[in-house]
Amino acid sequence: MNRVSRGWIAFIIFMTIMCGLLLVPTFAGDKLPSWWGKIFPSQGIRLGLDLKGGIFLLLGVQTDKALDQELSSMKVVVEKELKDERVLTKSARVESGELIMNFFSKEDLDKAVSYVEENFDTIADVSSENLSLKANVKSSYIAELEENSVTQVRQVIENRVKDFGLVEPSIQQSGKDRILVQIPGASNKDRERIVGLIKKAAVLEFKIVEATGLAKENLIAAYEVNSEEELTEKGFTIHEGDTGNENEAFFVTENIAQVTGEFIADARIAFDEFSRPAVGFRFRGEGASKFGDLTSANIGKRLAIVLDGRIKSAPTINDKITYEGTITGTFTPEEAKDLALILRSGALPVPVMVEQERTVGPSLGKDSIAKGRLSMIVGGILVIIFMAVFYKLQGVVANLALLLNMLFIMGFLSAFGVTLTLPGIAGLVLTLGMAVDGNIIIFERIKEELRLGKSPFNSVNAGYARSLWTILDANITTLVTALILFWFGTGPIKGFAATLSIGIISTVFSNVIVARAFTSLLYRNKEVEAVSI
Repeated sequence: MNRVSRGWIAFIIFMTIMCGLLLVPTFAGDKLPSWWGKIFPSQGIRLGLDLKGGIFLLLGVQTDKALDQELSSMKVVVEKELKDERVLTKSARVESGELIMNFFSKEDLDKAVSYVEENFDTIADVSSENLSLKANVKSSYIAELEENSVTQVRQVIENRVKDFGLVEPSIQQSGKDRILVQIPGASNKDRERIVGLIKKAAVLEFKIVEATGLAKENLIAAYEVNSEEELTEKGFTIHEGDTGNENEAFFVTENIAQVTGEFIADARIAFDEFSRPAVGFRFRGEGASKFGDLTSANIGKRLAIVLDGRIKSAPTINDKITYEGTITGTFTPEEAKDLALILRSGALPVPVMVEQERTVGPSLGKDSIAKGRLSMIVGGILVIIFMAVFYKLQGVVANLALLLNMLFIMGFLSAFGVTLTLPGIAGLVLTLGMAVDGNIIIFERIKEELRLGKSPFNSVNAGYARSLWTILDANITTLVTALILFWFGTGPIKGFAATLSIGIISTVFSNVIVARAFTSLLYRNKEVEAVSI
């Protein structure tokens, strides 16, 4: 046996042992020792929703809210710029998909119109009438805005669900304004928590507290206005308190948040001075600078930490804070953990609503697994019998290579965390046929060489050498197609493509390397008189 054969035999043994170890979690489950996960993957082959059961959600994205949010953002920017230019705004509001700003003089109105036309000409159409400015978002930009909002929602939900620690969730857009979420293996017990994670807007704001009180009406009256709308026009807003202090049911804060959660780089569960669960957060770059300016300019005042419109805590600012902070409140450990997860993944740009929700039982999956297993066993036995009878000893070599091929594929599925679905099982069965096809090409080529009168030793070498490019050509073209399916496909299509891609690579290795190494062991003697084929 030459050195090359020895090296390949050693590599095949190594691969066999490694793939066997990678498959141990599939069969051992929770019985693995604690140190196993530090060396090898702790999860075995993962099953999809169609095989394992789980949670199915169809979410509707309220894209119409994106228009109001865009106009609200425009309002904040315009008001700030006009204030810097000493232009006095009488009132400003977003109403029926339109930004309306009222001014005290024609000169102020003209400056405002000029600024909006210059800076928002690609976004909005501007008109003026009776000291009022009106801005309407262009229809072409509305379509882009709605499309982007759906894409952003999908990304945020994907980050939240995956960070939750669930196995291979599938999040994909369905239609124009819907998102399909499939979470294999999630139990009915996890359903409410998962839905809460998905639906929570997680808009975090930091505002300076102006006043607190028990009754909303008294706080509004103290500012000499009659409604929350009039209070907003004066530059303030009112929030419900959720700090655990009964005497602070409502807070009055500045209207515009100087710092928001968009600058948060990380958030983790923490504990306050009384060992109660809290959420620690850390700012990045510009956020740290803005937070530092906000806290240094308001030492002695209270800073409201506002989450989705409710104030979770309002500590007193004792010193300048830049890098990090803590959100305290009446959290349970689970609530604090979920809030940290949501803040890390970012806020939803627009609200979502659950249109369909169901927990899929594993009964269909069990039936599919049983039938898939039966089809592979029956097909495998028939192939093994055919190869052994038709190709004799070389057929046995092919069968051994085929068994190792299936072990390698399953090991790679486990190592790469590929989720096995029903289409994935179909990909495995297809791979089984392709593996046998490669061996048949090689064996028929060996037969041709023997009929030409070449020696058994040279016939075997020529058969493998001259079949190599045929096998590579057939498998590479299939692999390219599978990779394209994986790149553009979603859900079951991606699972099928992933399984098929791994199967093709393993099959080429088994045909060209494994089968040849075993054949070299049988015919390493150049004086061998016949090939059993």
